[in-house]
Amino acid sequence: MDKIKLRALSLEDAKITYKWQNLDNIKKYYSGHPFPVSYEKEKQWIEKSILSNTSNIVFGIERLDNCKLIGLSLLNNINLIHRVAEFAIFIGDINSVGKGYAKEATIKTVIFGFNKLGLNRIFLRVSIDNSPAINLYKKVGFISEGILRECFYIDGKFIDKEVMSMLKKEFEKIYKSPELWN
Repeated sequence: MDKIKLRALSLEDAKITYKWQNLDNIKKYYSGHPFPVSYEKEKQWIEKSILSNTSNIVFGIERLDNCKLIGLSLLNNINLIHRVAEFAIFIGDINSVGKGYAKEATIKTVIFGFNKLGLNRIFLRVSIDNSPAINLYKKVGFISEGILRECFYIDGKFIDKEVMSMLKKEFEKIYKSPELWN
């Protein structure tokens, strides 16, 4: 049933991820900035992520059938006092989009946040025109909280973002199977 695993990033991954960071759809929906990302800058970002895992955790999403890195999953701005973090994900490997990998990675990242970090609330922000992502988040149990109006400026226009969240108790109701929590 498992198709992917979440794993730690290595500096070698920058050779792959910097290319993803320069894809138009990743820049639009994930990074939110128009600037090209160099290999050196991506390597520096990964190194920073590797060395500091207190407020941000970055997972590589790796396919089990071929051990290929296909995307990233993140818990950002982790606040262990208030037990909250922001979730983000993208599948950078174009041949792995639409095959259920993002759904599985989302669930596994949320399980990690609630079970291993003791979080109570995980939230995300998603462009309102990114309906595949919104549908995915709804399927796994995220609930809409509202709209951040014109909060991003991309491609010459202002973009609204939807805020969605999931509480631990909501997740536990949906995913009652104890084996998921290991």
